[in-house]
Amino acid sequence: MVEISREIITDKIIKLYHSELETLPDELGGGSVFDEPDIRIASADDYVIKNLKTVIGDFHWSPDEALRKAFPENIVPAASVISWCLPTSEAARKANRKEDYYPSREWAWTRTFGENMNDRMKKGFSAWLTEKGFPTTAPGLSPDFGFLEDTPVGIASPWSERHHAWAAGHGTFGISGGLITRRGIAHRLGSVVTSLPLEADVREYGDDPFAWCLKTAKGTCGVCMKRCPVGSIGENHETRDKNLCDEHDMKRIAAQHGIRYDWKGIYGCGLCQTGVPCEFKRP
Repeated sequence: MVEISREIITDKIIKLYHSELETLPDELGGGSVFDEPDIRIASADDYVIKNLKTVIGDFHWSPDEALRKAFPENIVPAASVISWCLPTSEAARKANRKEDYYPSREWAWTRTFGENMNDRMKKGFSAWLTEKGFPTTAPGLSPDFGFLEDTPVGIASPWSERHHAWAAGHGTFGISGGLITRRGIAHRLGSVVTSLPLEADVREYGDDPFAWCLKTAKGTCGVCMKRCPVGSIGENHETRDKNLCDEHDMKRIAAQHGIRYDWKGIYGCGLCQTGVPCEFKRP
C-alpha cells in the first residue's frame, strides 16, 4: 500500500481544483468562480465530531456510518475527515454586494455551477484515494443524503459540511449560520471521510463555535441581519429562522428561473455573506 502524506493530499486536491475549475461566462466577466482551496483535516475520532449527534441530532452520520454506507463490507474504521474551503471569487462577491433582494447573476452562477464543480472534486478525490488502497467517500454525494425538515434543529442534513469544517479548524459560525473562515464566509465547503490516518489540524479557537463572529464575541456588527432580505437572522444563532431563509431561497429566488437566471439550478442568496466585515476574511 502506497504511503500518502498530507503534502500529497494537498497537491491532489489543488490539481483537481484546476482540472475541474468552472468559470463565469464572458457576459459576466469571465474568470474563476472560486479562488484556490484551503484544506484542513480532522480526526474521525475528534470528540467535537462525535458530539454532533447531540448538537445536531441522532440522524446525523458519524464518519464510520458514512464510510460504511459506501463500503458495507469494509472493516477498516474511518480515520480522518478531509475538508476544503473554496472561497467565492471577488467578481461574484462584488456583484452580490450591490443586491438587496435577489442574488446577482454572478453569485447565482457560482452557486449552481461552482457546486457542481465541488461535487466533481469530491467524487474524483474519493475515487483516487480509494484506488490508492484507502476506502474514501464523500457523504454529501451519498444516495441516502438529503435534507430533513422535521428535526430538533429545523431543516438539516445527515452530514454537515460546515460542522466538519469547524471541527477541522477552518473557522467558526456566524449568527447567519455560515462558517467564518480565514478566507471569509463567502465560500463553498466540501469534505470526504477516509480510512487513511492523517495528522489533524489544531483548532486555534478551541471548541468555541462562535469565536470569530463579532456579534457573538463582542456584541458589535450584526450587518448580516440588515443584509438578509427576509429577516431570517436574529440576534444570535438560536433566533435564526432557517425556514424563512429556505423559503426565500427555494421559492422566491427559484421562481426567477427564466426571468433573472436563464439556466436551471439552485441560485442561493448569499446577501448575508457579502457586504459584511467577514465576507472575505476573518474580521
